[in-house]
Amino acid sequence: MNCLECGGNYIEKSGTYELIDPYVGKIIIEGVTYYQCDKCKDILYSESIAQAIESERNKRIHEILSQFPISDFVNATETASILGISRQALHKNRRINHGFIYQTKFSGLTVYLKQSVQKYKKTGDGRFPLQLQGFKLSSEYVKDTIPIRISSNYESYPRAIKSPSPFTKVNYVGPKEYNYAN
Repeated sequence: MNCLECGGNYIEKSGTYELIDPYVGKIIIEGVTYYQCDKCKDILYSESIAQAIESERNKRIHEILSQFPISDFVNATETASILGISRQALHKNRRINHGFIYQTKFSGLTVYLKQSVQKYKKTGDGRFPLQLQGFKLSSEYVKDTIPIRISSNYESYPRAIKSPSPFTKVNYVGPKEYNYAN
């Protein structure tokens, strides 16, 4: 098969295919067969490989978005308000449904990354490189008995215990001392 770009020949290759995605970084798909031009290095791959790449990209986006604090997200009503459209228009918008605004689900509710919504309003594309945000996929646990993930990007600030009266002194405690059952 001849390359349409340079006229070279496509050579069948098998094994691991590595791709650098501009938004989530390196994607590695193992055990695939693809064709690469011997001159310009253009690559052709099947629909199943394209679906595997898209699946891996979506999985990686979800993993990275789960590292953001919930306060960085807005619901559909707030998103529609920021964009100046109705909720129905938001849910029917093909560009938004195809990932031009980063979105994820928390407890069955679709939420949108506020930074992405604001960028979409300005430029029409709310995507930006997530791997450069400093979020690591590994999480640290405060204590074995407390199942709360702390992102390594954020400092842990002391959390105030709710005071019964506005006239009493507020006690500040660190995350290891706070009772998360409240």
